[in-house]
Amino acid sequence: MDGGIAIKIDHLTKIYKIFERPIDRLKESLNPFHKRYSKDFYALNDLSFDIKKGETIGIIGKNGAGKSTLLKIVTGVLSPSSGDIEVKGRIASLLELGAGFNPEMTGVENVYMNGTVMGYSRKEMDERLPDIIAFADIGEFIWQPVKMYSSGMFARLAFAVNAYVEPDILIVDEALSVGDVAFQTKCITRMRQMIKSGVTVLFVTHDMSIVKSFCERCVYLEHGRLKMVGSAEEVADMYLHELRDEMNQTNKCEAASTRNEKGKVEKKPQAAKVKIVEEDAEFAKRVAQFRQGNGKARVMALEVLDSNGENLIVAPYDEKITIRVHLRFFDKTVLGVGYHIRDDKNEELIGAYTSTILGKDIEGDAGDCYAVEFSTRLSIVGGRYNISIVVSTPLDDGGNAAIFCDYIDNAYIFTVEHRKPERLWDKVYLPVDCSVSFLGGIDKK
Repeated sequence: MDGGIAIKIDHLTKIYKIFERPIDRLKESLNPFHKRYSKDFYALNDLSFDIKKGETIGIIGKNGAGKSTLLKIVTGVLSPSSGDIEVKGRIASLLELGAGFNPEMTGVENVYMNGTVMGYSRKEMDERLPDIIAFADIGEFIWQPVKMYSSGMFARLAFAVNAYVEPDILIVDEALSVGDVAFQTKCITRMRQMIKSGVTVLFVTHDMSIVKSFCERCVYLEHGRLKMVGSAEEVADMYLHELRDEMNQTNKCEAASTRNEKGKVEKKPQAAKVKIVEEDAEFAKRVAQFRQGNGKARVMALEVLDSNGENLIVAPYDEKITIRVHLRFFDKTVLGVGYHIRDDKNEELIGAYTSTILGKDIEGDAGDCYAVEFSTRLSIVGGRYNISIVVSTPLDDGGNAAIFCDYIDNAYIFTVEHRKPERLWDKVYLPVDCSVSFLGGIDKK
């Protein structure tokens, strides 16, 4: 295996036998003519790809895609049915936090036991123990049998052990979904430190914002097959695109009638400077691969303007901008329009939605055209940003579910200059009251 490769997967396949009845398993094992009473289920089917040392890889896909099976084979918990896998380096696994703990042993005893399993000496674990205890932060319970632990304490200790054994490869499978918010934040911070130190990370999650934030590349599995390997942003966007399309297909029979009636934007022609526009062909072509929806309404054009009314390309810090969405209805429906401004990791920073601001929906018939304008200031750290546009019909007043009419990722890209003269370090700056009071001096005699 190439010295720069941490994990090499070559035509990897994992097959399980599926029996309709328990007795069929016995029949198949005893049949002298090798008659089959089972069907083959391919949990993984002919996967091939490499992972470089120090690389952070996201493993994504729907439930049942084969993600956990793949990680269990990488860690050696499962054996492949065919194909080869080569792993170079010490592995720490967060597949099932605390799966290897002995409930009768104390927390400290389990720490040493796990260290021994990973090949560390007693002396080496002595050096790591203070960091592990401090990170777990479970107090005197560290000296008690782990069978007395709550699920939160169990998770804290398990993550601490795996995070401080200095692995070459870290395997994470939804482990950050356990514990309280403060613990999750601490875990993420520690993981970032490990990534910076050159640890190879395989990360499974359904949260695409985490994938885009943590990962360089992404592996997309579907029904056990390798569907796509590429940049984290590209693959995650494709996955989200397909999920939204599926959700729209599932929910398209659920109409706005399921919602409580509330105010609508009045359909009165406005004597405004904004006129009805035909579809911007250049815009439509550029965002074609980033949009999805049921087509009942469509963004015909998008303008992002600076304070002088010019197209925004590079903006000074705190520039007031206008986001103007030209909207056309192709069917009678009720909807809202919103935007999200995201950073280069695709993390949402600021945004707005018409229903939240106006307390009203937009109602239209086929052929109706609207111009929706948002005005906001770019009180955000200097860098490169993108705007996503959302046109959707909410299915409840809480905004927890919606049918997308037109959802466009990366609809517009621009840059914000660094704040001068003092640079801004926080992502978003909000006005803050501050006072400084002189309290007098202290005699140093």
